Amino acid sequence: MEKPINAVSQKTAIDKPITIFCIALVAAFVAVMAIAPDATLSAVNKIFDVATSIMASPILWFVFIGLFLSLYIALSKHGNVKLGEGEAEYSMFSYIAMMMCAALAATATYYSFVEWSFYYAEPAFGIKPFTQEAAEYSLSYAFFHWGFSVQVIFVLTAVSVAYAYHVRKIPVLRISAVCEAMMGDFKYAKPIGKVVDVLTILSIVGGLGVSLGLGVPIISAGIAHVMGIEASFTVNVIVLLIVAAIFSITSIIGIEKGMKKMSDLTMYLMIILIAFIAVVGPTKFIVQDFTYSVGKMLTHYVDMSLFTDPIGQSGFPEINTIFLFTLAFNYAALMGIFITKISKGRTIREMILTCLGGISIGTWVMFAVNGGFGLNAELTGQFELTQQEDLQAGLMQLFGVLPLGKVVLPIVFALCTLGFLATSLDSASFTLASAATSKLDENGNPNPKFRLVWCVVLALVPLVIMFTGAPFSALKTICIVLSIPFMFIIIGMLLGLFKWFKEDGN
Repeated sequence: MEKPINAVSQKTAIDKPITIFCIALVAAFVAVMAIAPDATLSAVNKIFDVATSIMASPILWFVFIGLFLSLYIALSKHGNVKLGEGEAEYSMFSYIAMMMCAALAATATYYSFVEWSFYYAEPAFGIKPFTQEAAEYSLSYAFFHWGFSVQVIFVLTAVSVAYAYHVRKIPVLRISAVCEAMMGDFKYAKPIGKVVDVLTILSIVGGLGVSLGLGVPIISAGIAHVMGIEASFTVNVIVLLIVAAIFSITSIIGIEKGMKKMSDLTMYLMIILIAFIAVVGPTKFIVQDFTYSVGKMLTHYVDMSLFTDPIGQSGFPEINTIFLFTLAFNYAALMGIFITKISKGRTIREMILTCLGGISIGTWVMFAVNGGFGLNAELTGQFELTQQEDLQAGLMQLFGVLPLGKVVLPIVFALCTLGFLATSLDSASFTLASAATSKLDENGNPNPKFRLVWCVVLALVPLVIMFTGAPFSALKTICIVLSIPFMFIIIGMLLGLFKWFKEDGN
């Protein structure tokens, strides 16, 4: 249980140079993107193409091997290590709920309904589009992309940070502090740590700016659909300000009173929505397709994990798998630090298996019901989502296939998106403030007012982009390029972790 803000006796210390430098860089990039959007987009796309062409196979191998490494750590004697003293601070439901809300944001909420359509229209393995085989792979590929593979990246980051913070008693929740402690007396440890801090902050600001850029129009589309108005710039701004106000308030009052309650409420609401669709929708099809898709994903897990398409050169791995994995690296620091914060009192085994299993299974159920409903509507001719130019507006029309689909379901979906987005941004503000704080308070928290500063930064980035009409894709692409070095940071931390295991007899 966190202490009230006014009960904190150990004051925090903000790293002002890192903070000022990172905010200045973000402001400069957003300004350049607003002034010359086409040139900026072209430049970052070239950088992305070069980076992914070089790093595509190493990234696939890292994620594939990472699953087995994660399971080894969890199931070996290392898994017995307890993270901090006392009992677990949160119930298992709240623990999983906070992890899911932080990891999924608004992105997975939206893609759970529409991602199958990408693989149905443009499938992997040279399969013909819009065929039975393409339909059979559509949900299984979504399960692969949002299941174990993404969680592996979060787990491997979190296990190193959690051991450093809870067992080795590193005093701050910074990726750089973990790296510096592992490097010991290496003379370049401090400069490398500063680079890691900058990469952490820029990646999170960019990634969450993109989440807002996706989530806000989804909520606006829901409002516009229900009220019969246009999803205009004004509506987007109002929605963005509401989201910013919510996650600013929850960040100030703390994880226990703020994010925990918000994430619990969001999960309950999402469960109600999923249950309603499962019951009144094509129940038999959803259950059968879920079962078949899980089986197909597990059967073809190796193929999906290492698919580079060297013969067909379709671009499918780069557009989908590599893209999603690099996006996960973008969130690695956020999730590693946040999972560490909420895992006090649990063992390494509990942390790893909950993240791998809890988030994956929860995500599969969400994608199975929501995606299965959409796929069934497509196959039966009730509504063809693949033919819609505007998927967000098309999704609101898809709800109309179901009872209460004209008004109630779009509202509930918009509220779920709002909840996932606010809690994800709340965890981001905590991580950003921690990354730019040289000393946390006695409860392991950064200054609440400093968290508010980062809440403002997170809101201003998408607001400026919306105002200027610049493309969000440029921001998304550059932050993903910045995230690629995190693979090497994670590898370095894992080497240090096993060295610590040996030294500590764990």
